[in-house]
Amino acid sequence: MTPEQAQQLRFILPFLVIIPILALRMRRMSRPQRLRLGLLWVRPALVLLGCAAALFAPDPQTHRIPVILPLQWAGLAVAAAIGAFAGWHYGKVTAIDVHPENGTLVAKGNMLGMLIILALVALKLGLKPLLQAQGVGLHLDVLLITDALIVFSAMLLTVRALEMYLRAKKVMAAS
Repeated sequence: MTPEQAQQLRFILPFLVIIPILALRMRRMSRPQRLRLGLLWVRPALVLLGCAAALFAPDPQTHRIPVILPLQWAGLAVAAAIGAFAGWHYGKVTAIDVHPENGTLVAKGNMLGMLIILALVALKLGLKPLLQAQGVGLHLDVLLITDALIVFSAMLLTVRALEMYLRAKKVMAAS
């Protein structure tokens, strides 16, 4: 295998893995699923713990916790705000109803949510070769960009769950 073929394979292989996973996820999102209000906090809590672990994990080479500078905190705050905005709208487009037969809450995903996930995957896959090739020349902090994407995703999932919880409480009260 030539180096060019290996490079092409490294670019195409993630798509070959991700596309079937996303197709299965889209199929599952199109069907109503039971919404357990009491357990809605579990996934965001785990994601936030993972986010904190990724941000404050010691550097494998120096075994020191990284120091985040004020400008980097500002970048992470912007990523968190954008993630919260996207998460609120992602949760808002998720249909929440009361099942007519048994009175439980059901949620049905929306294609907008899937488009947000697809955009995140495309952004990550598109940024990787760009940052590898031009990151140093453009004076980009690759670690900060990665951390910002982690914070964005964590806030997206957390605020989505919060919006869904608030709306589900209203739906239950109305029924």
